[in-house]
Amino acid sequence: MFQKLLDWFQAIGEPGLYFVMLLEGSSLPFPGVILVLSFGYILSPSYVDAILLAAKMSLCYSLASLFPYFLARKLKKVTSNRYINKGFDKAETFFNRYGIWSIALSRPFGIGNYISYVAGLSKVNVANFLILTCIGIYPWSYAMIMLGNYFNGSYDAFRQFFESYRLYIYGAFVILVIGIVVYWLVRRSKR
Repeated sequence: MFQKLLDWFQAIGEPGLYFVMLLEGSSLPFPGVILVLSFGYILSPSYVDAILLAAKMSLCYSLASLFPYFLARKLKKVTSNRYINKGFDKAETFFNRYGIWSIALSRPFGIGNYISYVAGLSKVNVANFLILTCIGIYPWSYAMIMLGNYFNGSYDAFRQFFESYRLYIYGAFVILVIGIVVYWLVRRSKR
């Protein structure tokens, strides 16, 4: 069964990968990680080829993320329910507090697909939204393609690797977040 799926992916090639990224960016519940890992194995890009491939993937994801972005902008205008507007106001306050860089920082993680709604509610400039989405999803795209190539498209091998090195991965993430917060605080205190 898995081999038939891989054969089908190989038959559709890169356009299939871009379609997967379109679905992933549209915030539909979709197993994008598994499919991108499979395409990484099938396409087996070199490090240099993966740079361009990840850029194309990021562009597809960013364009698809415009759907939830504009949907949220429309919902804000249409709704008159006091409780719904209160929820929108809370989301907007949160987003404004942490700034538009939360678009880029959240993309590689599960909440990243839903930040499009908050950005739409907050009426972030469309160009800024697209640029930050591309910046945020690019590292994920590159890493997933290369990991798919490395693990031969096997999600189980990837999961075992992640479980083995989970502490180091989370540690690196915590250090990155602390670094960003310290930078932001230092920059804010100089104003």
